[in-house]
Amino acid sequence: MSDGLHIERRDDHITVLTLDRPPHNFFDRALVGEIADACEQAERDGARVLLLRATGRVFCAGADFGESGDVELDPESLYREAVRLFRRSLPMVAEVHGAAIGGGTGLALAADLRVVSPAARFAVNFAQIGIHHGFGLTATLPRAVGEQKAMDLLLTGRRIDGREAYRVGLADRLVEAEELPGAALELAGRIAAGAPLAVRSIRRTMRESLADEVEQAIVGEAREQRVLFGTEDFREGVRAVSERRPGRFAGR
Repeated sequence: MSDGLHIERRDDHITVLTLDRPPHNFFDRALVGEIADACEQAERDGARVLLLRATGRVFCAGADFGESGDVELDPESLYREAVRLFRRSLPMVAEVHGAAIGGGTGLALAADLRVVSPAARFAVNFAQIGIHHGFGLTATLPRAVGEQKAMDLLLTGRRIDGREAYRVGLADRLVEAEELPGAALELAGRIAAGAPLAVRSIRRTMRESLADEVEQAIVGEAREQRVLFGTEDFREGVRAVSERRPGRFAGR
């Protein structure tokens, strides 16, 4: 266990990683690096599958642009840690029980499969903050939902619930809230029951190109973010979010 991340190594070859930074489960470069470290260690420990979940009401609200300085100063260093998540060897299931906002959606998309309840919420609301999206969403979101739906979600920043996420392909299983932990664990268990060398081989051929695409995407994402961090619109967007009101953007 570390600050913000609990690690449970189970006897059924499942390693459970639990985000625990209430109330929003914001991540920073260090936490994303710890998750990547835990993924690599799980393979060395003999795990066959990873299960990512979170405590509290929110799955993950991404980076804290209001207080966390490392994203603004050096977004590429954060996203290089994110690339490590995509280059892991073990399959990962994400259990999304609440809001996955901004980079939180990016983190959920680092998993191979997502199990949600109707109470889940996804929003890539970067335009409403005055910033470009990150965490490789340029590559991962269109893969999950298609180019046009990804453009819709990114430009409008609108929230979708678990039912719509399942309908558009952002989620792979939809169950009632009380069934979610058990359903996610059952899916992870089904994967863990397969021949481990074959499972890793299948994951590698199906997903290894995604890490390359993410690594390429973060270069442009970080470049655009560095430019927009210096704008009045970004500062207004951060204020608007903290004050729970629509942004009043001036285009400068």
